[in-house]
Amino acid sequence: MPEAEQTIEAALARLEAIAEKLEDPDLDLEQAVRLYEEGLRLYERCAKKLDAAELRITQLADALQKQAKG
Repeated sequence: MPEAEQTIEAALARLEAIAEKLEDPDLDLEQAVRLYEEGLRLYERCAKKLDAAELRITQLADALQKQAKG
C-alpha cells in the first residue's frame, strides 16, 4: 500500500518496524539512511493526520457546546 493511503495504525506499525531495524548494528549505512528517511515521511504524515483529527474533535466539541447553550 502506498504511504499516502496507509491508515495511521499501519503507518505507526511501520514506524515501529523501522525503529527495530535501525537498532541492528549490522545494518549498512545506506539502508539505515533510507529507513530513516522513510520514518521521517511516516512521522510527518502521522502528525498531520493527528493534527487534523484533533481539529475536527475541537470543532465538534465547540459546535456541541454552542448548541447546548443556544
